[in-house]
Amino acid sequence: MVDVSVIIPTYGTPYFLNSSIQSVINQTFKNWELIIIDDNNPDTEARKQTEAIISDFQKIEKRILYIKHKYNKNGAAARNTGFAAAKGKYISLLDSDDEYTIERLQKCYNVMEQASQNIAGVYTGCEYRKGGKVYHVDKRALSGNFLINTLACNFKFSTGSNIFFRKSVVDELNGFDPKFLRHQDYEFLVRAFKKYSLAGISEVLVIKNNENINLPSVEKMIVIKEQYLNKFKDIINSLPQKHQEYIYHTQYILIAEAALRSNKKSIAKKFYKLAGILTMNEFARKMGFTLINLFKYKWIYNIVYTVGYIKKQNK
Repeated sequence: MVDVSVIIPTYGTPYFLNSSIQSVINQTFKNWELIIIDDNNPDTEARKQTEAIISDFQKIEKRILYIKHKYNKNGAAARNTGFAAAKGKYISLLDSDDEYTIERLQKCYNVMEQASQNIAGVYTGCEYRKGGKVYHVDKRALSGNFLINTLACNFKFSTGSNIFFRKSVVDELNGFDPKFLRHQDYEFLVRAFKKYSLAGISEVLVIKNNENINLPSVEKMIVIKEQYLNKFKDIINSLPQKHQEYIYHTQYILIAEAALRSNKKSIAKKFYKLAGILTMNEFARKMGFTLINLFKYKWIYNIVYTVGYIKKQNK
């Protein structure tokens, strides 16, 4: 029997796929299978590049299963394809641009083998890189139930590559919700936290390469938040008032700050008003974003004004 099924969904140009796969092969823990789900459309260059990379690995590693979607579905659907094919006792997710440290599977496996049945899975500390350089390290990984923070999208589990779950729990939850194009991990975790808790390992065991931060527009972000909050409104409404207020306040602040960073003042004003009283940190960030926008657009204005003035003088 396979102990751990590692699942890598991949889409787009596979810049880091070599490193992701190699980080699994390098594990000190050996009883694993690797399932790679290619969510690219068949006639794309990304599909050809992905096929070539995986073909080379399969020549030397028989534990790799390669599944190709007939058409692009989405990340949640790709993970579900992997879940259906998995034979392991545990599921370990890995995004195609992230990596594991060499002892990740062994340490996560050891914790879960000793954990009680109310523990659905384990997560760990994370190292963040950009351009091959480390820019942030978060070692803290607390154990417990984080339903409230997850509903507020404020649970710091770092990346979808930090999900190591019992296969039985993944099956019980029926995997990911393919209707969610964003907040897929949070949506999955909310449903898990309704019944289970997580164990934490306060050690960096996953590496997130933040090269392609694909952030939605503020307008799309609002739609995403509405979908997320609407799905779980019954759960939210069943919570004490202070938790409900915290969840909505935090979500509104996230939208307001994103709007302010994009200099969409009317949207920012609306959601700051919905959020209510700001904490000191929130107020400081609001002032910071406002000043950045002020100087940024003043600088652009000055360039435009100067160029216009020079052209006028040369006429």
